[in-house]
Amino acid sequence: MLATVLLQLDDMQQVDSKRRPHALSRLITFARSLMTGAAASLVDLGVLALLVGLLGLSDRAANVPALLAGGLIQFFGNRHFAFDAAAGSLKRQVTLFAITEVVALGLNGLMFDWVAQQAELSWLGAIGVRAVISFVVFVSWSYPVWRHVFRVPADRPA
Repeated sequence: MLATVLLQLDDMQQVDSKRRPHALSRLITFARSLMTGAAASLVDLGVLALLVGLLGLSDRAANVPALLAGGLIQFFGNRHFAFDAAAGSLKRQVTLFAITEVVALGLNGLMFDWVAQQAELSWLGAIGVRAVISFVVFVSWSYPVWRHVFRVPADRPA
């Protein structure tokens, strides 16, 4: 009986050691994508602050350029840093990334609107809800789809 358990544990350890490099690699990619998202958010907020605070643009006029700046950081950071997919087709990646982000925007908007209908949010509550919803959309939609968007075909070097 003990021998059977030890053999099963040994088999499990061998399987685990075969999976570990792949699992570790995926965890590193996920962490890099999170860091890229944080950088993109900082650029978005920085551009917004610069355009509104220093250049005197209205918040509505500054919104789109700030979002585009953050989106560029998000795209190129994921392409080059998180997924190491620079060898992939730029046109394909841009197209699929844009579609993915349009869906993510819709999911973020719908989920935030639903929460806001359930309870009146203070400014701090709204920020907290936005952060949680953005993370949920990232984990459940954006990141899983980006893994396909930034996949480099096997015949091309990564």
